[in-house]
Amino acid sequence: MVNPLYIETRVIDSQEKTMEYRKQPARNRTGEIKPVGFTLVKALSGLRETNCRASEEKQRYFLTAREMLVLGKLINSWKNVVGLQLAHKTCPTRLINGRLYLAVADSQWMQTLVFLKPKIIEKLKEIFPDIKITDILGKPGAIPPEVEKIVKNAEWPDWHCEDHIEMPGIKDESLLEQLDICRKKLNARLKGLESRGYKLCLLCKASVTQSEEGVCAVCQYNSREEERIQVETIIADMPWLTHEELLGFDPNFTLVEYEAIRARLLDDCLRMIDDLAADIAVFFDENNFKCMKKEMIRAMMLFTGSMPDQVDLYSLSADEFPDRNWLEYLAITPGEKEC
Repeated sequence: MVNPLYIETRVIDSQEKTMEYRKQPARNRTGEIKPVGFTLVKALSGLRETNCRASEEKQRYFLTAREMLVLGKLINSWKNVVGLQLAHKTCPTRLINGRLYLAVADSQWMQTLVFLKPKIIEKLKEIFPDIKITDILGKPGAIPPEVEKIVKNAEWPDWHCEDHIEMPGIKDESLLEQLDICRKKLNARLKGLESRGYKLCLLCKASVTQSEEGVCAVCQYNSREEERIQVETIIADMPWLTHEELLGFDPNFTLVEYEAIRARLLDDCLRMIDDLAADIAVFFDENNFKCMKKEMIRAMMLFTGSMPDQVDLYSLSADEFPDRNWLEYLAITPGEKEC
């Protein structure tokens, strides 16, 4: 039976560890699960603390829960309201009696804000018809790092602003609408990728790449695969060729590729020799026997790099063959002929 005192001690220890963990600074905690929108929550928390310090702890200047909810919506969609360039330099901080207060990075952008104010208010009414905003006031202030991170992570062109592309061959209105949306989103995404240094592959026109050649990794691999197949055909026909000699056919052909191809071809030869030997053992056929010896010579060239005239199968020992069973294969003789 479990001692009740033991259980009580374990509970107290667990509670003490929990209290010690909660006392640790957040940066010292590891393995914590952060909620969805953690960056936005952190930004709003920072704004609330800033407003609290600026108001000298006066309760009437605290950001209420409703104000934080509204500000969260505005901050999250601010890039769609003013555009990415202005979103980097301005940030909503308060909304009081229909007046939206913004932190503005410098005086130059303050002037820009004055000229764009009517358009911004109109855009806000379009996106947030339930939020009453009649005026916008900018004040010099730093843009919170969390807000900059939100904007930076969302620097993608708005696909709604892409031009409509006519597709006269399609009569189905529903299908035409879906295709138009897909093409606009694709064009917007390509523009966003180009702004990050990516470009459409020059060969396949389907993938993006940052390579100097302008060719994606898939096309590079496929092009090298075709070259490797050509070199493999040459090695299969002339197994005695060295890596240095093959560089004349493909300057980019590596020693690793050379060894891998020779090993694969040798493995194919060994399997064919085993199959031919099994057939000959059951029913001796002169043509199959000659074919088996031919494959053995080719295998020896792949195995040792010898020239064809340097391979004499009957003068080699079992240890010199890739497969010790070859001596038995070569010793197979014609059996009794069928009646």
